[in-house]
Amino acid sequence: MPITQIIDNKMPSITEWMEQINLPNIDEFRSEDNNKRDRLEVLYKVLGLVYDRPEKMTALDIANQTEKFKDILKRKGDKKCALRLIPTISELPKLRVRGKTLKENLIWFSQQKINPEEYKVEVVPHCDETLYSAIFVINDKNIFGEITPAPHWELTQGIYNKSPILFNFDFKNWNFNKKANLDIQNIIKQAIEKLKVNDENKISKLKNEIQSEFTKNNYLKGYFEFVVWPKIGTSFIDYNRILYKMLSKTRVNQNSSNSNLSGICASPGKVSGIVKIINNPKTETITEKEILVCPMTMIDYVPLMLKAKGIITDQGNILSHAGIVSRELKKPCIVDTKNATKILKNGDKIEMNANTGEIKILN
Repeated sequence: MPITQIIDNKMPSITEWMEQINLPNIDEFRSEDNNKRDRLEVLYKVLGLVYDRPEKMTALDIANQTEKFKDILKRKGDKKCALRLIPTISELPKLRVRGKTLKENLIWFSQQKINPEEYKVEVVPHCDETLYSAIFVINDKNIFGEITPAPHWELTQGIYNKSPILFNFDFKNWNFNKKANLDIQNIIKQAIEKLKVNDENKISKLKNEIQSEFTKNNYLKGYFEFVVWPKIGTSFIDYNRILYKMLSKTRVNQNSSNSNLSGICASPGKVSGIVKIINNPKTETITEKEILVCPMTMIDYVPLMLKAKGIITDQGNILSHAGIVSRELKKPCIVDTKNATKILKNGDKIEMNANTGEIKILN
């Protein structure tokens, strides 16, 4: 899908991806995603962690045009923002729109067929210029993630103009897979250092209030996202206590292959199969003997991902929504090959080694 379409269309959340694959604990996962800013608010109050702190109200405030709504509209009406409608009933979908002014977003709100009594609302700050975006995971073994000098959706959707920089920290040494300048290295190190909590009272408070967990050296465990905005600096936008556990076996693969057909391992495994290049997932099909090859697996590709023997993409990254889902499906997946759809042809028999990132044509 062209980048312009990604910008213009609604970008599916990680919860929507998980719903597509029938994740067993989907209600718990949905609740974790929906309430991320409640946890970030606690981190803000306890640690002083800067995040995209929203104005909060209910959908009834908007529907009834209460004084609270009028105050927010007066202050924020002409400013760009994201408007998030968060259900108070777990079975209902989360709805959101972004990139327009609050007044423009309210037109979208009026078009939603919802019961205002069942939704709360967040007016989330928006910035047209994003200097850097990052996703990373902190667990007992290490800290790993990705950073890019681009909007955050490039990481979550896996579609970009330039491949993200991978990084890894084993609590002793830092490793970046590309020539990351000192600014990028410092941004990552400083952001992660904000999540190291040496005050026992603060650790206890976070454990009690939001059931936080910590590494032996006092880093807050979790899946995190942040952006760097002009004037504001680093602002966190997610803290998830479930995703980091799902990613516990993920390893950063520093692909050093000289092959002209290789990439980054998003989900481990080694399989052989027949190439099936898919450009339109709505009209094309695949069998269990075939390996899905495409520019990037967007959410429309999920039915094909469920059937495919393996997955190979031109773009993508290890912590994109698609990369995370491929691991949940236990499908070998190699991303960021740059040119798989150009080198491979339908019917080619290949071996894909998603432990090393190498792809070999067998016939």
